[in-house]
Amino acid sequence: MKFAKINTELTVSDQITIEDLKEIQAQGYKTIFCNRPDQESEGQLAFSVIEKEAQNLGIKAIHQPVIGGQISDDDIAQFGSYFELAQKPIFAYCRTGTRCSMLWALSHAKTLPIDEILSKAQIAGYDLSPIKDRLNSLK
Repeated sequence: MKFAKINTELTVSDQITIEDLKEIQAQGYKTIFCNRPDQESEGQLAFSVIEKEAQNLGIKAIHQPVIGGQISDDDIAQFGSYFELAQKPIFAYCRTGTRCSMLWALSHAKTLPIDEILSKAQIAGYDLSPIKDRLNSLK
């Protein structure tokens, strides 16, 4: 698990384990987003297992499965709604963290400068320049 901090409200990561949840709690995260469909890859821990342990640790867990490379406008709106309502800071994970970063970027395109979005993602280790046109179209 890697902690890739986008900003004070959001950190993204690759797939997490049950053991990672204690570290996530220790670092003060209040909500976990999972943007992976269950059984996306062999050996992947089911969201229900993560959710149960997160709840035991006092962390809210939200499952919004999105297929990589197929982020729809509805996915963007749903992520934005979850993000707005969630207790922060949020720890979001998917297979590599890219999908979570994209969902954050696309859902914030109307409220943040595109260059700032791309810069924050780049600093966290995610190159979102391939979706720059889509970001601009959402302004």
